Amino acid sequence: MRTLCGPSKVHWCSGTEDEYDEMCELLVQSGSFLKLNEKLRPRSYLCRSDPKDVARVESCTFICSNLKEDAGPTNNWCDPTEMKDKLMKLFKGCMKGRTMYIIPFCMGPVGSPYSKYGVEVTDSPYVVVNMKIMTRIGTKVLHHLGINDFWLPCLHSVGKPLQPGEQDVAWPCDPENTIIAHFPDDPSVMSFGSGYGGNALLGKKCYALRIASVLGKKEGWMAEHMLILGLTSPKGKKYYVCAAFPSACGKTNLAMLVPTIPGWTVRCVGDDIAWLHVGEDGRLYAINPEAGFFGVAPGTSEYSNRSAMQTCKKNSIFTNVALTPEGDVWWEGMTKEQPAELIDWTGQKWTPGCGRKAAHPNSRYTTPASQCPVIDSQWESPDGVPICAIIFGGRRERLVPLVTEAFIWEHGVFMGSIISSEATAAAEGTVGQVRRDPFAMLPFCGYNMGDYFGHWLEFRKKLGFLSPKIFYVNWFRKNEKGEFMWPGFGENSRVLKWICERVDGVGKARSTPIGYVPTSDALDLGGIDMTPETLHQLFHVEPEDWLKEIPDIRNFYSQFGNRLPHQLTQNLGLLENRLKVASDAPTSNRQMLDFVQKMKKLCRPGKIHWCDGSDTEYEELCDQMVAQKTFTRLNRNLRENSFLARSDPRDTGRVEENTYVCSSDRNSAGPNNKWLDPKEARSEMEQLFDGCMEGRTMYVIPFCMGPLGSKYSKYGIEVTDSPYVVTNMKHIVRTGNEVLNILLEDDDVIPCVHSVGRPLKIGEQDVPWPCNPEKIKICLFPEEPAVWSYGSMYGANSLASVRNFGLRIASILARDQGWMAEHCLILSVTSPDGQKKYICGGFPTGCGKTTLASLVPTIPGWTVRCISDDIAWLHVGDDGKLYAINPTSGFFDRVTAVSRGANRATLSALKKNTIFTNVALTPEGDVWWEGMTKEIPSELVDWTGQKWTAGCGREAAHPNARYVASCQQFDIMDPEWDNPNGVPISCFLFGGQRARNYPLVTEATSWEHGIFLGTLVSQDKVKSDGAVHVVREPMAIMPYCAYNLLQYLEKFNLKKEELGYNIPKIFLVNFFQRDSNGKFLWPGFAENSRVLKWIFQRCGNLGKVAKTPLGFRPADGELDLRGLDVPQSRMDEILHFDAQGWKKEAEEIQRFYSQFGMMPQFVQSELDHLVSQL
Repeated sequence: MRTLCGPSKVHWCSGTEDEYDEMCELLVQSGSFLKLNEKLRPRSYLCRSDPKDVARVESCTFICSNLKEDAGPTNNWCDPTEMKDKLMKLFKGCMKGRTMYIIPFCMGPVGSPYSKYGVEVTDSPYVVVNMKIMTRIGTKVLHHLGINDFWLPCLHSVGKPLQPGEQDVAWPCDPENTIIAHFPDDPSVMSFGSGYGGNALLGKKCYALRIASVLGKKEGWMAEHMLILGLTSPKGKKYYVCAAFPSACGKTNLAMLVPTIPGWTVRCVGDDIAWLHVGEDGRLYAINPEAGFFGVAPGTSEYSNRSAMQTCKKNSIFTNVALTPEGDVWWEGMTKEQPAELIDWTGQKWTPGCGRKAAHPNSRYTTPASQCPVIDSQWESPDGVPICAIIFGGRRERLVPLVTEAFIWEHGVFMGSIISSEATAAAEGTVGQVRRDPFAMLPFCGYNMGDYFGHWLEFRKKLGFLSPKIFYVNWFRKNEKGEFMWPGFGENSRVLKWICERVDGVGKARSTPIGYVPTSDALDLGGIDMTPETLHQLFHVEPEDWLKEIPDIRNFYSQFGNRLPHQLTQNLGLLENRLKVASDAPTSNRQMLDFVQKMKKLCRPGKIHWCDGSDTEYEELCDQMVAQKTFTRLNRNLRENSFLARSDPRDTGRVEENTYVCSSDRNSAGPNNKWLDPKEARSEMEQLFDGCMEGRTMYVIPFCMGPLGSKYSKYGIEVTDSPYVVTNMKHIVRTGNEVLNILLEDDDVIPCVHSVGRPLKIGEQDVPWPCNPEKIKICLFPEEPAVWSYGSMYGANSLASVRNFGLRIASILARDQGWMAEHCLILSVTSPDGQKKYICGGFPTGCGKTTLASLVPTIPGWTVRCISDDIAWLHVGDDGKLYAINPTSGFFDRVTAVSRGANRATLSALKKNTIFTNVALTPEGDVWWEGMTKEIPSELVDWTGQKWTAGCGREAAHPNARYVASCQQFDIMDPEWDNPNGVPISCFLFGGQRARNYPLVTEATSWEHGIFLGTLVSQDKVKSDGAVHVVREPMAIMPYCAYNLLQYLEKFNLKKEELGYNIPKIFLVNFFQRDSNGKFLWPGFAENSRVLKWIFQRCGNLGKVAKTPLGFRPADGELDLRGLDVPQSRMDEILHFDAQGWKKEAEEIQRFYSQFGMMPQFVQSELDHLVSQL
């Protein structure tokens, strides 16, 4: 080398501190170094490079293997003979006028069996002082280097010989002729023309990665572009992990992280390179082959990396940063406030706003690792440290979740092979451009990466069951505003903690198509301001976006040809299949598939999402609606996981006037329904739905009405463009994959389609509550059957499973198939001696049905439990008895019936996991509605979003305000509430809300008489002018029966023939009688248990009765009134039958049925019999 390069003199580097100081002084004298303020930055220096020599030059970096295919497609290759000839010409006389420095160096702890030796010959004192910090150099290395030991020859020159008398420049280089050549078959390294970083410090990337990767492949170990850190839990358990990140992706920040979670500590073993080997105990071990940090300065601060800032406080070299007037260094991101004046990295005066960077984006600091305040005690252990987890990471603004765990080692290797990151200033290329960087080794692998992937896969065999788990992180995901969603830096310790928990097998995770991600409650977020919406965005996996990534990965793999291991191709195929399952239809049911395809063509959605019914999906959709302002998240301490929605004021209730039964025969619909010709209806609906979902997601909701697997359950599919519908449906019915898992290819499914009727144009901002009130229309096609709903997002208008399927369509199916679909609660009453009876109760909306279903008895020893609060599907069981199932799995009810006095059990259940719509919001972030509490809050935000005060003249909550909650969170549910066979019904209970005429409770004398009592169901309604009118809802089914009511009554009556002696008794109740002053006579609510007790006794033919023209009533003293302050005179009034009042009532009943043209004969007979007794 001396003969070739022709130096003026040769200096063998001793590696002493004196030598280092002398070299630094020499660099100061030559103008290459500027000594920094000794008080602010002791024994530290600033260096400015030539502006043309500021980063790695990958285009000038070559792997000169004997065979081109051994270098692979990701490396620049040149024939080694040709390259050496070219370099010999360049190196000839290149050190003329300069000193040749000979640097013996050791990569790894000196004396470790896993360390490697080298000798770099260079003409750059800058290289000498940086190598002194970055590696172990000098005499101590020579003492350990045996005669026959391997060492790597490394030749470097700045490529700028000096002629006699020629003045040297501060940064000598030859950018036009820069070449960095690696000869893996020798092995050796030769670098010419650049003095910067890894181009010149040949022990770093050239040896420690490119050449070492080749040696590792041959010798059975691995050289990786990885940090090594140690984590210690509060219990003292130590975890060592390796992490591979492309340059400028936070690797050094993570290696020196200071945790923000109490009790955890992080210590640094290495920040850039790890050499991995299998220890004698079969575990994976890692050593750090370097002795210093060569980190990117911009972005490093006391906040982002306090440890790095402390490390470079002294004995450090800074390259291409700015200089302060005080003689210290500065770079972008170092402080919140920019200095008023600096000298920038080019030596020019700099001020804020001048339009230039003060420090180069790839400016660096070189500092000893031993100075790091968080250096691990084992960082120089000759055996290395045991690795329990490997982390890969990149820099993607979209697509990649915060953290993902691989399914198995092979899958983890696949994850590492597809790392993608935005190009940074650390290398040539366009900043921000996304490129693939497998294992963060693309610029540093010294051989064919296809073989490199194979080496990773084969390495698993050396580890057996002791292989580390593999993870993938992305700290850099951004939201729609372009803001980072994860705070990063010290907060990354929260992710590391979860990784440690996963290593121990205790961390919570959920499976996604790309791997395991944390559940919503898995990360320790104590003390961090992280909204659930942001958290779910961080963990979200979008299958469609990932499917778009597949072709790029496949194209990237294609360059490796037959050198690509088949396992990676296989894993890519498996990933694609999992993504397709997640994004495509996860069912073979032909009826579902055909319907969705048809709706896709008609509605033209932006994308389609098949709902899986998972908690994660629910949480993500809730977060999405919070971001869209459809939902307001309630105070977690008061209403855990609960939300408030405010509807458009024009979309607040059922739209009976726009609901049509579209049967082929108008008479079949009957006068109780609005009718529309099915062809005309279909044409109108198809026009409305044409393109209605443009710009929106079509959510496909498979659902089951009834217990899963029950032969009495029915299946449906709702297609909707409303996430509000999806979240409500999850509460109300069984949805998603658990339904699809039961459905067979040819099973019948009821198709339901819904749209808010508000397509979105490109770039159009959505509104919180999209709807189209002017065009609301709901059409039921009973012959198909099918449900189409357009324009409304509210309640039963959009939730097909509630009234449209659960009652209207179900009433048609029940008529044709021989069962019953009723607007009834189902409850159980258990006596003190343990006898239980089940009761069905039909009440119009607003008549106390839910309150009765969730009643807590006031009489000792009796219990009431709920099976259903709204709908009952009834069938005759194998034993000839009448059984009922609850087709829903949640409560969808008006809040106005809920208060501490009226429904304490329900109020307690609504403390969590509830969606409230159109209630008021308290200043504390809780909900409120009229009647909820005795005291009215002084200030609220009402259901329209306006400020509300007591006495302002407006209602705080809408009268039809609702809550939706799952049955499972109600303590009042009967153990048999989801019994697939249903529960045996002992009696029917019908009731209304009448101030006069109707006694507290009446028992029917026969089945026909009981149906007649059911036809009397009615309620008083107050008109806007204050006048009271009676609304009749026979059997509480009239608004929901999709065929002629007369035919319904006949069908109900015929059920007696099937039941025989097992016919349930029938009762009529009225808890709402008032005295002349308008005061309720009966206390109601929980005291209704006294009426239930009497009914219970009558079902067993116990208890005394008194006969009235209307039926049997309790005999005097028969109702258990213990503890109730109701005088006998009032009880007489409550049970009184008013003959005069009933004369008028009978006339009104006859008049009501005139719209049908006639009454069923048995009903007419019962009415005539009643009139005859008046």
